[in-house]
Amino acid sequence: MKKLLLQFAVAAVTGLMACAALADIQQIPFTVKTVSGSGCPGASTGYAKMTNSAGSIWITPPTNTTSGTFTDASGFGGSYVSVVNVTRKSDSVTWCETNSVTFPATNSTSYQLVVYVKNTPPPPTNGQPMTLQITWQ
Repeated sequence: MKKLLLQFAVAAVTGLMACAALADIQQIPFTVKTVSGSGCPGASTGYAKMTNSAGSIWITPPTNTTSGTFTDASGFGGSYVSVVNVTRKSDSVTWCETNSVTFPATNSTSYQLVVYVKNTPPPPTNGQPMTLQITWQ
């Protein structure tokens, strides 16, 4: 009976660890740059890009990742509007939504994660930190 309970406990902990999400939150300075365009993300007044530990814009998810959720968690109020954009390096497929987007992901390729600001600043001001979060599931 003790062996069976121990096996159940190990299986439960292993299952919980397999379902755990890994998140990375970065404070990235906003860069003012007016860009015209249509579609998504369309015209914008600036952006912030997440980077990996080596400073590259291409981020590789952890092993066993099946999806990612990229969110602008900056919390600016008022007229602030952002669009999050994810580009997969292997084939340039993109996912684009207001504030947050969930996309299929694997660690066999890398992803570029950019938040575009739609409103005329402020907020944010040039160089002001934006809070960007990627959660890998």
